[in-house]
Amino acid sequence: MKLCAFLCAILVLGASGCSLHRTARTASTTTTAAPPAATTNPHMPVPRMALTIYRVENGRLAPAIVHVDRTEAVAAAALKVLGAGTVSSISGGTATVDAPGATDEQVAEIVFTLTQFSTVHRVDVAGRSGLTRDDFAAYEPPILIEAPAANASVPTTFTVSGSASVFEANLVVELLRDGELLDRQNVTASAGAPARGSFSTTLHGTAGDATIKAFAPSAADGSPQHEVDVPVTIAP
Repeated sequence: MKLCAFLCAILVLGASGCSLHRTARTASTTTTAAPPAATTNPHMPVPRMALTIYRVENGRLAPAIVHVDRTEAVAAAALKVLGAGTVSSISGGTATVDAPGATDEQVAEIVFTLTQFSTVHRVDVAGRSGLTRDDFAAYEPPILIEAPAANASVPTTFTVSGSASVFEANLVVELLRDGELLDRQNVTASAGAPARGSFSTTLHGTAGDATIKAFAPSAADGSPQHEVDVPVTIAP
């Protein structure tokens, strides 16, 4: 009887030890929570970009800088700001624009705005096909500064380029601030009037608001002819 009681005690202790061992092993197991999912900030500002559009002012085309949400569809974005039509397609160098009621001035704005992009050489719009800048020469001023456009931000040393149709292709390009001359360059366009030639020169200034002034000097007394002024901001 004592032997039986002794064996029963050993069996109870063994079962209890196994139970404790399993409990301890279970307690040592831990669970790691998954990291919270990344969220976007709906208040984060959308990146912006600068585009050039052309408008007819007092019968003459003039480029200006506008700022839009960053996009790869720059031609469509430019026309959206212009408010003169929408781009249906761009293929083989031709942009097709939906603007059935566009006036001649609006068509000129559309053609000049779109043909600044390397993928567009011609425009089909308002029932007319294959339009280029040459079709709207009447809207071009004698001196047209295309870059930088009005209200652009430029570095302290920058390039001024455009086209001109002036006597003997001679023109002067100046950089002014409050009437003070910061820089001046005598420039010769690639062709003189009545033809139209391209020109390019470099100006240097200091940080702040400034004005680019271009004109053709009179053959008689050197006074400014066909003056055009373009406001810019020179970044530090």
